[in-house]
Amino acid sequence: MMNDDLIFQNEEFDENIPYISLDLGIEDISLITESVRDAAKNCHHDSDKKESLETLDGFLTRIMLEYRFRVE
Repeated sequence: MMNDDLIFQNEEFDENIPYISLDLGIEDISLITESVRDAAKNCHHDSDKKESLETLDGFLTRIMLEYRFRVE
């Protein structure tokens, strides 16, 4: 793994379990981020799920910022 790769890790991350690597365009990441953000905003019934979604939103946002910094 390269030092500048981003890996989503929350408190439940277990490095002994294989993880999935995805090759997605920035447009795809943007759509996923929007969906995750909407899901977090509308998740009133489960505070743990809402927190996980907000953590994932932050991770995806960092990916988009890193992309813009390097490309634009």
